[in-house]
Amino acid sequence: MPRTTLQSIDAEIKQLEAQKKLIEKRDGEVPKAIEVLQRYAKVLSAVQRRKVARIIGEVVDVAKPAKAARAKKQGRKLGPVAPKYQLPTGQTWSGRGRTPVAFAAWEKGAEGKAWRKANGDAKFPAASGASASPAKKAAGGKGSKGRKAVKKTRRPAKAA
Repeated sequence: MPRTTLQSIDAEIKQLEAQKKLIEKRDGEVPKAIEVLQRYAKVLSAVQRRKVARIIGEVVDVAKPAKAARAKKQGRKLGPVAPKYQLPTGQTWSGRGRTPVAFAAWEKGAEGKAWRKANGDAKFPAASGASASPAKKAAGGKGSKGRKAVKKTRRPAKAA
């Protein structure tokens, strides 16, 4: 191990003192720079802000301003749906989504075809407490029997 001399220690001390002066000078100028940045921060464009961030050495995404968070919609809660159809085997289906394999097989089988012939419009046997046919919407208004038919006529072309 080389022996440290007094001269090398003095040289290191001078180097550290010079470094200390540079740091003190920089620390004195930093508040001024921050003040200038704060003064002009509101008028800087997104490109200029990115340039400043690049000079500082930090990655800052200033292209998109922060948006206010949206509150979640307070809608109705969706839960399990009561079965609409029930096969003689006991399997049930709500009538929503794809037709289950068991229902498709029953419909194509002899029992399903015979049931369909006997019941006309109904697609599958109704579950207990459910009607097989979809509910029809009431006409708008009190006792309204619908809208009157109006014959559409063409408008004459505007004269120039």
